[in-house]
This record gives sequence, structure tokens and C-alpha cells, in this order.
Amino acid sequence: MISILPEFLRVIPITMLVVVVSAVFGFLLSVPVAGIRIRKVPVLNLITDLYISFTRSIPILLQLFLFFFGIPVLLQLLGFDVTNISAMTAAIVCLIIYNGAYMSEVIRPAYLAIEKGQHEAAESLGYTRFQKLTKIIIPQMTPIALPGLGNAIIHLIHDSSLVFAIGVVDIMGLATIISSGSFGMQQVEVFLTVAFIYWGISFASEQIIRYLERRKKRVLNRTGYEMKEEAEYNV
Repeated sequence: MISILPEFLRVIPITMLVVVVSAVFGFLLSVPVAGIRIRKVPVLNLITDLYISFTRSIPILLQLFLFFFGIPVLLQLLGFDVTNISAMTAAIVCLIIYNGAYMSEVIRPAYLAIEKGQHEAAESLGYTRFQKLTKIIIPQMTPIALPGLGNAIIHLIHDSSLVFAIGVVDIMGLATIISSGSFGMQQVEVFLTVAFIYWGISFASEQIIRYLERRKKRVLNRTGYEMKEEAEYNV
């Protein structure tokens, strides 16, 4: 296990690239999707409902195959040449779309959990919509949403282990190569090493989420105190 660890250290950045890019852009995708569903925008709301239903119902491995093998064929029929699409690009795009659907279902209930009175109080104080979101709503949403977002990221780390199926040589891809090269004689050592690596990545992610939860709770308490003081001053 010690002798093969340096080989895995060289491919950890590939896994981290897939996870980080998919998490960031998945979150950016989830915000407008959640906003459309909260406001029930005509037509777009139906499209986002179908998107979330399809994405959450189809196994991620099957979605990876569809993106890598199926989407290029579809785009070629429409006149777009995407024969040079890489497995890494297909994996990241697929995970962004997949993760965006899950994160939107974390953000939406977090927004709806904020009492209507909080919106009315902010409006009565003369806050603009942007000020209401940034100073009142988002600080209260964040502690509610963070545990769900943390779970989504942990699941994303697990899902990233499947990208080797379409040819990405990440941690699991290298493990498969090493195991095949030894004719299955070192499978226990190889996959146990992989298990410890994923455990370490997941543990680090959990600690970051817990730190953000503690920090945002302090911000929430301070925000509530400042709003109370402002309301008393206006009275």
C-alpha cells in the first residue's frame, strides 16, 4: 500500500478537479433552477420539473454513458462537430447537471423555510430586494442549506469515482489499471488504499462544511441582533 501510494497522489488532482468544478458550477446552476421553481415561472417551471425528475431518476453511471456516447451523436445529427470531446469534459458536464438538480432541491426548501414575516419586516424597513436577500434572507438560509449542500458534495465525491467508466484515469481508474496489471493479486491492497484516500477527501470536506456552519450561525445571530436594533431605532 505504501509503495503504490505515490502513484495515487499523482491522480488525486484529477479527482479534485472533477469534484471542485462540478460542485461550483453545479451550485451556480442550482440557484436559477431553484428560483424558477420558487416563483413558479410559466413554462420554465415545467422544464425544470422535468429536468430534476429525469436527473434524479436515472443512475449517474447511465447518465455518464449517455453524455459521453449519446450527446455527441445527437449534436452531430444537428450539424455540430463534437468528435473531439474528451472523457473529462463529458464527465464534468454530466456531474454539473446531475449535481445542480440535487442542490436546487436543497436551496429551494431552505428559502421556503424562512418565515414570511422576515420578508415583510425587511420590506417595512425599506430594504430593496437585493438588500433583503443579502442581509436577511441568505444569512438565514445558509445554516439551513449547508448540511444538505455538504451531503450533496459528499455524494458528488462518491459519484466522481464512476468517471473511470468512460475513460477518465482518476483514483478509481488508476486502481483498476493497477489491479488489472497485477492480474488481481493485489486487489485488497489497491482498493483499501483507494478507500483511505476517499475517506480523507470526504473527511476534509466534512470539516470545511462544519466550519462554515459554525461561522454562518454566528453571522445569523449577529444579523438578527442588528435587525432588531434597526427596528427599535425606527420605532
